Amino acid sequence: MISIRPELKTLLFFITYFTIAFIFEKTSPSGVCTPGLGFLLFMLSIPVSIIYTLILFFKYHRSQNKEYLNSIYLISGIWVLIFITLNFNN
Repeated sequence: MISIRPELKTLLFFITYFTIAFIFEKTSPSGVCTPGLGFLLFMLSIPVSIIYTLILFFKYHRSQNKEYLNSIYLISGIWVLIFITLNFNN
C-alpha cells in the first residue's frame, strides 16, 4: 500500500477544497444578500480546518510523529496567508 505523508495529504486537501470553492463562486456568484455556494464553502472551511487540526493533534499525541505536527503548522500557515490576502485585498 502506498503511504502518503500527512503534510502532502493536508496540502492536497486544502488546494482541492479552495479550488472547488473558487469554481463554485465563479459558477454561482454571491450577491449582496444571497451568498453563493463558493462563499458558503469558504465559511465552512473554518470549522473543517478546526476539526482537521484537532484530529491531527490527537494523532500526533498518540504516535509522537512529527509529520502530524508539521501538518498542523501547514494549516496555520494557510490560514495566515488567507488572512493576509484578504486583509490587503481591500
